[in-house]
Amino acid sequence: MPAMDEPHPLKRAIALVGLTALAKACTVSHQAVRKWEAAGRMPRTEWTGETHYSTAIEQLCSGEVTKEQLLAAWPKAEPTTQEIANAS
Repeated sequence: MPAMDEPHPLKRAIALVGLTALAKACTVSHQAVRKWEAAGRMPRTEWTGETHYSTAIEQLCSGEVTKEQLLAAWPKAEPTTQEIANAS
């Protein structure tokens, strides 16, 4: 995970190549990238192997932002309302 004073890897990638290029490389909208940025992590589908956005970003950034850096930013999940109800 990045140090407190370092920007999130996705923010660094956007700064390096631009939002348009990053969205195009991932074949998603600008809004999708902004959603990842706001969440502070890549989408769940990156960990399940359904998508490969982090690999595309690493290639686009010539390795300056790596897949490992992007996927290290998985925050602890908060329990869903359903999980809380089931625990009761």
